[in-house]
Amino acid sequence: MRLKVLGAYGASDAEHNLTGYLIDDWLAVDAGTLTSKLSLAQQARIQAVFITHSHADHIRDLPHLIHNRFSQNTPPLTVIAAKDVMELLYEHVFNGDVWPDFANYTSPVTGKPVVVYKTLAQGKRTVFGDASLTAIAVDHGIPASGVIIELNGQSITFTGDTGPTEEIWKRTNKANNIVAVITEASFPNDQGQLATDSGHLSPEMFGAELKKITVDAPMYASHRKIPFERDIESQIKNLRDRRARVLLEKNYTL
Repeated sequence: MRLKVLGAYGASDAEHNLTGYLIDDWLAVDAGTLTSKLSLAQQARIQAVFITHSHADHIRDLPHLIHNRFSQNTPPLTVIAAKDVMELLYEHVFNGDVWPDFANYTSPVTGKPVVVYKTLAQGKRTVFGDASLTAIAVDHGIPASGVIIELNGQSITFTGDTGPTEEIWKRTNKANNIVAVITEASFPNDQGQLATDSGHLSPEMFGAELKKITVDAPMYASHRKIPFERDIESQIKNLRDRRARVLLEKNYTL
């Protein structure tokens, strides 16, 4: 499994990018950074995007990815999300005020809509192409779901944004051949209360979540807030757990 980390931060500037991951060049998780880091040809190879939740840093590039496909000879993009997350996307994004719902428009190139929506039931394994996806609710203050993706005999867990949580770790511990866990650490330890209040993790809380996981796989901290990047990285290293890693914006082979 090849994981391209396009964005690994909970904020952005000229050198840091919003959350966006791409697996084997065709399956994306979150869309904070997809069009801004990929060529049109690379965008055209994306078949599906799983959206963990509707906060802007996780969906910023989704409208533009859909719009770019309007003039490309590609199959419809499948946007995948848990039911409650999809409802927020319908209500607040693809509502004709913030952005058109391109599911209602036919591409002049293909004669088909450029996007279709696929809603997942919580905890139910759903097959899409060569992958299977299981959406699992996490704790973030708004509807939010992580996902366990199985592909080519390997599994990877993405929590998206979350505070301390339980169910996704229980499912991760039972999954086949977990090769990586991508979760978060947004604020440094001295801002633990802010992390708690906003549905996020600090490195100390990240360490507590790590203890809930029995699988022997790297656990990566993503979604760092830029002003605290160095403090968070240092505090992750100080956990002294060989599984604890900081997620970098680069390509991983898992």
